[in-house]
Amino acid sequence: MGMVGAAYGPLLEHLTRHFAITLPVAGASLSVHFTGGLIGTLVSMRSMTKLSGRASVMGATAVLGAGCAAVALAPTWPAFLGGVFVVGLGWGSLVIGLNQLVAHSEGARRSALLNAVNAAYSAGAVASPILVTAYAPHNLSTLYLCAAVVALALIPTAVGIDGHLPVAISTRAPRKRALIAIFVGAFVLYVGVEAGTGGWMTSHLESIGLQTRNAAALTSGFFLALAAGRVLFALVPPSVSEPVIVLTGAGVASVTLLAASIGGLAPWAYVATGLAIAPIFPTAIVWLAKANPGDTSATSWLFPAAAVGGIAGPGSIGLVIAAFGVKWTPIVLSVVAAASLGAFLLASVRS
Repeated sequence: MGMVGAAYGPLLEHLTRHFAITLPVAGASLSVHFTGGLIGTLVSMRSMTKLSGRASVMGATAVLGAGCAAVALAPTWPAFLGGVFVVGLGWGSLVIGLNQLVAHSEGARRSALLNAVNAAYSAGAVASPILVTAYAPHNLSTLYLCAAVVALALIPTAVGIDGHLPVAISTRAPRKRALIAIFVGAFVLYVGVEAGTGGWMTSHLESIGLQTRNAAALTSGFFLALAAGRVLFALVPPSVSEPVIVLTGAGVASVTLLAASIGGLAPWAYVATGLAIAPIFPTAIVWLAKANPGDTSATSWLFPAAAVGGIAGPGSIGLVIAAFGVKWTPIVLSVVAAASLGAFLLASVRS
């Protein structure tokens, strides 16, 4: 999942040449992926209350593999986007499936475990930009066929997943509904930052003079920082509360992304952003799960919110780039990060 999700940013320049399209049009692949992810998430919100965790994960992995195969064989830009949409369907279903199964498992270290699970995602995203830069110009189909084979090979390993997601309890209290709505807004903004940074930083770094290979390597550095940060935060003692971790990460990210608008600081600022935001996604899920014990519907809504953030974040940056140029990328991201900080602050007051 990490390798597939992180591929789009380094692919953008290649896609403009391969399909004879503009950079903002190529950027639509990010939004199409997350549109598929949104639909896959919404479908899984229903199906996971009836199917076993094993069946949910196996089915989603099969869809992800089929989408990768469709991308590999796509002869035209619309066909490519169709394959990306199918990839997103499986990807979104896996996001909610794996995270929900861990978030609602038993044990005091759920936050640490969920950070570790998401660190694995980030680890896959580290290698992706380098592989895409090295092989996509002449071997794009081969890369995606390999991804399809890996996804299909992973299906039997899901046999070891045991149990069902607890049946969701409807949340009626207005105060709880308001808290969930705040978290949904915060997640839209946060994922806009993560997806927007991973999707557009390569193009921004190229615009300030870095070679494509170096820009892609720094994109890998961003995802490496995400992976390392999640591993490190898995070691944070339970005495440190989830709100403290989330608020600190969002605050630091708003500053580092602003620093990325300064040419010489940009490479290091992007990597620092990856480290800062690393614990936000998994830790905030556990934060809301603890605030609504036994209510799986509360955390379920965070995953459609994540998909909406993945659509709106890169898409909004694409509109800004089309109007004003790629140099505005880090400033837009900094504003969104600051907005996510405000939303999480409001959540801390209400929870």
